[in-house]
Amino acid sequence: MRKSEQKKRAEIFAAMHEGNELIVLPNAWDAISACVLVEAGFAAVATTSGGCAFALGYRDGENISLREMAGAVRRIANAVPVPVSADMEAGYGPTLEDVAETTRRTLGAGAVGMNIEDSDKRNPGHLVEFAVAVERIRAARAVADSAGIPMVINARTDGFRHGDGEDVFSETVRRANAYLRAGARCAFVPFVSDGALIGRLAAAIDGPMNVLAGANTPPVPKLRDLGVRRVTVGSNLAKAAMSRVRRAADELRGPGTFEFARDVYTQADMHRMLTSPGGHGRR
Repeated sequence: MRKSEQKKRAEIFAAMHEGNELIVLPNAWDAISACVLVEAGFAAVATTSGGCAFALGYRDGENISLREMAGAVRRIANAVPVPVSADMEAGYGPTLEDVAETTRRTLGAGAVGMNIEDSDKRNPGHLVEFAVAVERIRAARAVADSAGIPMVINARTDGFRHGDGEDVFSETVRRANAYLRAGARCAFVPFVSDGALIGRLAAAIDGPMNVLAGANTPPVPKLRDLGVRRVTVGSNLAKAAMSRVRRAADELRGPGTFEFARDVYTQADMHRMLTSPGGHGRR
């Protein structure tokens, strides 16, 4: 991708976070899933670390290498004509240089946004020490600024993954606001689904807040009323697709019928999506 095109997409994506509209950002796991999401009308897509890992035979949680993850992001970013934000987990290493290198690889893959989480991969059940976590966001911001790309860093804080209560609430807000001051443009607070708690978090965080949505999450209109500015669904779309495959497989092994093939995309549809502007088929 040409740098001028990437910068344009980055500017569009950054502007989406500056308005008052809630951004519904679905998560793709490969080129064709990204094309389907754009076909459905989404103006930007995110990747899912879990979905990308599953598609390549890995468990989620940085079991896929940085090289392979960056390759998956590149294929997605090249397949669609819209901004792509990449889930790069915890930055593929504990140091500032690890995060800086991950940011360089992510930008090199054509993404214009990036998730960085503060779970400590070397000490499961704990978060990266506060001061280090803040400096990791600052390091990512410095790399993006040096590249001249206004990347949207979506800084994820995982306190609610490991517990709840007022102490977790306070630490989540402290970290989210510190990450925003360090250069993040959105704060990502997953593992919360209670509407009242989401509303308290959104009110206390001094910038756009991203939630991870699942079956028990309030619907988009309610999230908008609660002050949420961005919604992603993580690996849920990938898992929904695999659930559909399983139902089709059960039909094949059971009655041996082929109803699963009714009303699906045609071969021509698949080719058309892949040869739309930005699609691999144009190369």
